[in-house]
Amino acid sequence: MRLPGLAFAGPAAIVSTSVSDLHRQSARAPSPRRTPPATQVVPCLLLALLGCPAVRAGVEGAEPGGPSETGEADETGEADETGEADEPGAAEEGLEGPTSPPGETVETVEQVEPGFRGGDDDLLLATLCEATPARWERNTRGTTISFRITFDDGSQAAYKPDQTIGHSNWEAEVAAYRLNRWLGIHRVPPSCARRATRDELMGAEAVTPDFRRRLEESVLFDADGTVLGMAMHWVADLRGTEEYASDGDWPSWLAQGNRIPEGRREDAAALSDLLLLDWLTLNTDRWTGGNLRRAGDADGPLVFIDNAAGFGTEAGTGRVWPYFRWAQRFRRSTVERLRELGDAALDELLGDVLTVDQLDGLRTRRDRARERIDELVERFGDANVSYFD
Repeated sequence: MRLPGLAFAGPAAIVSTSVSDLHRQSARAPSPRRTPPATQVVPCLLLALLGCPAVRAGVEGAEPGGPSETGEADETGEADETGEADEPGAAEEGLEGPTSPPGETVETVEQVEPGFRGGDDDLLLATLCEATPARWERNTRGTTISFRITFDDGSQAAYKPDQTIGHSNWEAEVAAYRLNRWLGIHRVPPSCARRATRDELMGAEAVTPDFRRRLEESVLFDADGTVLGMAMHWVADLRGTEEYASDGDWPSWLAQGNRIPEGRREDAAALSDLLLLDWLTLNTDRWTGGNLRRAGDADGPLVFIDNAAGFGTEAGTGRVWPYFRWAQRFRRSTVERLRELGDAALDELLGDVLTVDQLDGLRTRRDRARERIDELVERFGDANVSYFD
């Protein structure tokens, strides 16, 4: 079932999607998880383009040494640009616009929202979730059990099977990707649930006899010899160093009234998205090093990797909330999608990968994020808070 999404003036488009486009249902019986109604459909909005001039100020002091709110609204007026240009070809008032020849049918063109790095996530997911691997290799790095898959088209994926190692939470990776896609962020590599066979894992390249014993002891194979896990798009051109650390200057870019350095506006919007996403997922591992990287060249997009630490216990709230409070400026389109993320949509989007308790915690954090943004809007005005786009 497919329903039309929302049409935007600006770049005008009609975008359609269904929940099955966002993820593939796993074959595992969701015993502790919430079973979503089959008829619910998640609407998908068209991304607005980044880029409007802006002004900024000090962030609320969530941590020692962090900037603090000044209580002053912006005075330059740069962020409050309301003038809209006419669309090319639009008819002037009182004049008829162009019409189609008699009898000709004008078709509405359905446009696909740009996904991860501007590509088509559905095409990536079709390979990740369904294509037959041409090659399996053991990933020798990291403390968890993981593999690299190569497909016939040359694309690759990281694969992490269900295992007894506690911090190997592949469900959190999938949930973070789906939330990121819903919000229009598109900086978490696409991933989905996928089954692997014992023979595929045992026969992978670089698997030693000792590692085979480890697989038997730690991987949670089902009775049929398969294991459920996660396949994630392999970003081959990630740069080796982390772009931003929690003790850098960038938090001031997200504060009311402060200036964003030239050439850093897109990064500032991405960092605002990151703080919101990490709060929603309760990711306590973002700033331990190496989890925020740039892809491609020195001006390439920021990519949010290693999201497996998310959706833990509520004890992580005190660690993640102060970071979220750094953000006083957001992308308008992100805020709009956050407001549209209802309970039924959450159940449908994440009910097969999160437990009931995890979903309840996410709802609470969503509501708290909305309240925080509403407080900022009341204090500084909508144009200064929905600052990007």
